[in-house]
Amino acid sequence: MLPKIFVIGFNKCGTTSLHKMFKRAEVTSSHYRHHRADGSGVIIGEQMDANARAGLPLLDGIDDAIAYSDMDMCDKRSYLSGIGQFRLLDRQYPGSRFILNTRDPYNWLNSRCRHFNGGYLRRAMTQAGIDDVHTMREAWLRDWHAHHAALQVHFATRSDQFLIFDIERDSPKKLCAFLPEYGLKPGQWRQHNRTPEEYPLPELAPAA
Repeated sequence: MLPKIFVIGFNKCGTTSLHKMFKRAEVTSSHYRHHRADGSGVIIGEQMDANARAGLPLLDGIDDAIAYSDMDMCDKRSYLSGIGQFRLLDRQYPGSRFILNTRDPYNWLNSRCRHFNGGYLRRAMTQAGIDDVHTMREAWLRDWHAHHAALQVHFATRSDQFLIFDIERDSPKKLCAFLPEYGLKPGQWRQHNRTPEEYPLPELAPAA
């Protein structure tokens, strides 16, 4: 079986586009929700969190896919970071490929704020106990830089396993060259699930 692929950048950085590219190449891929053979589904971030707390491998019960993306889960009660488990994923699934999907951080912030017409932002603010958009954006930006820095330190000497892919600047040929054995072709890359820019950025307001 091919090594697993973990997409470990934040949401609103092309996670859906990568998932669709993998599926076009007939690479079994799970995005946010993993669908089991019996038709049942589970949110990847929730399953990984439950497995970690139980002392099980992170993908226990959902390990029949090759690629995994959008592994975080945010609701009004909790934020579960699957992408933050990259060290344990690396240890438990040796030889896996890791893709840091990224973009200009301020474009990312604006897209995340507009996601679900502001619904994702409101959930995140409630969960974090933050009552204005400016403070939430600052917290997100700190998380962004800390995550990017930690990944680059962890994978500093392993360019064969770790790729930084800028969805705004890089050619899909970069993905194909990084994953030659997976059958990817540049024409399989298309942008999906783009947040409409005509959505206004939410005003500074309480998280309802």
